[in-house]
Amino acid sequence: MAPSGPRPALLLTLALLAACVALTLGQKWNPLNDIFRKNHVDFPKTPATNNNAYCNRMMWDRVMYWKYTNTFIHATADDINKVCTTGGVASGPYQFESTNSFSVTTCTFNPWSISYTGISASQKIVISCWDGLPVFYVKSIQV
Repeated sequence: MAPSGPRPALLLTLALLAACVALTLGQKWNPLNDIFRKNHVDFPKTPATNNNAYCNRMMWDRVMYWKYTNTFIHATADDINKVCTTGGVASGPYQFESTNSFSVTTCTFNPWSISYTGISASQKIVISCWDGLPVFYVKSIQV
């Protein structure tokens, strides 16, 4: 009987295959961008009864309950990517400020209720970019 358990060789093979397919298709691949999208992109916005319920759901579903605050951007990855090129202006080393506003929801942990409080707004965003892709969310700017 063959031993069962984790198969690191299989996982490595699948990861390399995914990277090769992305490169073959001419698409940029950046693992930091994958993390950025997981942590900050939610389009279309996940339905919830209110902003607080939305934040509690998203922070737990995406395993970010350890973070004090997090902002979700409700726009397509392509629209957010444009901030790094034609849709943004340089605002610091590797940082770009969007020229257009985005619908965002900022979630902040409330230690008294042991839950998240959410606030939705239309704001400009500042992100760090690498090789034309967003890799880090810096802040939102009131319009």
